[in-house]
Amino acid sequence: MQEYLITTAEVTVLSRDMSRYVDEERINVYIRESEDLDLKSALGDALFIDVKENTQKYDVLLNGGTYNDRCGNVCAFSGLKRALAYYTYARLIKNADGNLTRFGYVEKNGEYSNNVEFKQKLMAYNDAFSVADRYLKECVRFLEENKKDYPLYKGSGTIKANRSTYRILGE
Repeated sequence: MQEYLITTAEVTVLSRDMSRYVDEERINVYIRESEDLDLKSALGDALFIDVKENTQKYDVLLNGGTYNDRCGNVCAFSGLKRALAYYTYARLIKNADGNLTRFGYVEKNGEYSNNVEFKQKLMAYNDAFSVADRYLKECVRFLEENKKDYPLYKGSGTIKANRSTYRILGE
């Protein structure tokens, strides 16, 4: 089994609360996608691989902390794990109610639940993704300020959002 930077339980602890009945396999899929699409592109392949292989060495980067910037100001950041949890949570919001079956892509409705309107789901997804982007930006800023301690980081201090933009016209 592949090791991820966070566990399925940490997604809830580090992001927003969700039902404990969400399928762990589905959560792992979104953790993998978030690592590959969001974290790896921000960190670069070499640093990303080293972080995954040597988590002890990167404890501060993973869990957050404080540091002094070039001007001597104390800065705080939340860490890669929190950013990853929010990216995963956002993907869960966007994709959680659909399942691909032999009958096509379907939504399963329980007796006592109603599906959220697409517009509300999209707003929650965008909110969670923007929080994740902010946390990741804090980590990238930390890496920029501490390049001598993280020589595998070759980035420019910016991150690129890897998502589609949907605009809802009308009601």
